[in-house]
This record gives sequence, structure tokens and C-alpha cells, in this order.
Amino acid sequence: MTIAIILAVAEIIGLFSIGIAARRLGYIDEKDIDRSSRLVLDFLLPAFTFTSIIKGLDVTRFHELWILPVVGFLQVLFFTVAGLVLRFGLLPAHRDKQRTFLHLCAVNNSTFLPIIILRNIWGDASLANLFLLYLGGAVGVWTIGVGVLGATSLRRSIRGAIKPNLVAIFVAIAVALPGGAVHIPAVIMKILTSAGSVAVPLVLIMTGASLAHRGTLRVTWPIVYITVVRLLLLPLLTIPLLALLPIPKDVYSVAVIVALMPTAISSVIMTRRYGGQPGFAASAALATTVCSIVTVPAAVWFLFGR
Repeated sequence: MTIAIILAVAEIIGLFSIGIAARRLGYIDEKDIDRSSRLVLDFLLPAFTFTSIIKGLDVTRFHELWILPVVGFLQVLFFTVAGLVLRFGLLPAHRDKQRTFLHLCAVNNSTFLPIIILRNIWGDASLANLFLLYLGGAVGVWTIGVGVLGATSLRRSIRGAIKPNLVAIFVAIAVALPGGAVHIPAVIMKILTSAGSVAVPLVLIMTGASLAHRGTLRVTWPIVYITVVRLLLLPLLTIPLLALLPIPKDVYSVAVIVALMPTAISSVIMTRRYGGQPGFAASAALATTVCSIVTVPAAVWFLFGR
């Protein structure tokens, strides 16, 4: 398992590095990042999600796996409640910074980095469970995560939550549960699999490119504090509670991996749209992502490697 973790980290670092190098050399600009991000989120990731669930979902265990979306939502809720207490560690801070801090506690990278880690450790079959967890997490993100930024409109939150990837999850489950997967033409599955295989590498390259600005990382106390909270304190509070839940071992494993993740790059966009401080969100995303290269492998080895 240690080798699998090392390979996962090496893959992440390598793809980030390609994006950083491409941005610095002028091959990628801000418009390219925006266009590529929309392509991934609206087309490639839904294809990857659909095929992962169709191939990996064990429909005979759905009576056990239905708890995954509930756990995903409860994680966002717990992270937020913990953030309400921990926000005082920011010391005197502007209200927008406190809101951003709460958002960064509630919302983490629950999709792309976990895909790399889970696939390297437990194989592609674990990805179906990840997307089920993401289903509940997405509801939490677009209600609680957006709400703490000041966007209180329920209609706006619901409209924001209806994304192609979420639709792909519902469609895949609806097809897989009654055994409809066997009726999907092989050529369609091959096309979707090929398209989906590009999603994770491309988004990690673009993530590296988006974090390549020289001024993105500003090492201040709030950045240090959110890094410690997001990567150390929140997992230390969450993982023991997950261990107490009467859930299958593979559900626990996926939930633990998600709990260890850094803040989401999408938080930069959300703070621009719904309130908060985008600069703080960008610096936090970069700092926690870089530091997670050390903290995640160490935590995974400690929890599972032995």
C-alpha cells in the first residue's frame, strides 16, 4: 500500500508540474483554464462518473451503500459546525474572511484528488462509492457551503447544485440498479470511457496552471491556520466519529480519504460569485494542496498501511 500511495502522490505532483510549466511557458492562459474547466466539468467528468458507477457499483450491496450520500452530507455539516468554533483562531478578522474560512472548512476537494488516491490503493471499483459519497457532499456544498458565504436563496442554491456530474450520478444509478448496464451498447461505453479517461489528468494539469501565479501564495497567519485546520484538526475530529458509525469498511475508507483532502479549487470561483475573499481562497487552495502531498500519504499509511 505504501508504494501505491507514493505512486498516487507522484502522479498528482507530475500533473500539477505539467500545468505549472505550461502556464509559465505561455502554453496556457486564463482563458484556456476557464474553457478547459468547463469542458471537464460539463462533459468529461460526467462521462467518467457514469462509466465508473456502471462498472463499479455493486447493486447487490445497495442496501449497505445507500448510506454513502448521507455520510457525504453529514461530513459537510460537521466540517461547518467545527469551523464555527475554530474560526476564532483567525484572531480579529474581517467578516468576509470569516465567511470564507467557514466555506473552506465546509468544502474540500472531494472528487479529483480522491480519484487518484482511491484508484491507486483500492482500484477502479472504489470510485463508484466515491461518487455516491459525492452525491450527498454536493448537496451539502450547494446549501451549507454556499449559505455560509451569504447566498441564502434556496432557489439559487438548488439551481447551482444541478450540474451535469450530479445528473450523471442519478442516471447511472437509475440504469445500474435494475440491471440496465448490460443493455448499453459496447461502443457507447467505449466512447464514454475514452472521454472520461481524460477528465482527471486534464483537471489536475489545469489546477497546476491556475495556481502558477507568483503572488497566489501569501504566507500569513490565516493561511497557516486554515492549512492546519483543514489538513490536521478537521480529520482528527472527523475520523474517530466515522469509526463509530455502523458502516461497511469500504464506505469508511472512502469517507476517510475525503476527510483528509485539501480545500477545493472551486472555492475561488464560489467566493467570487457568492461572497467572501477570493484571494484568501486561492492562497488557501494552493497551501493546503501543496501540504496535502505530505499529510495525506502519512495519514493513509498510518490508518490503512499497517
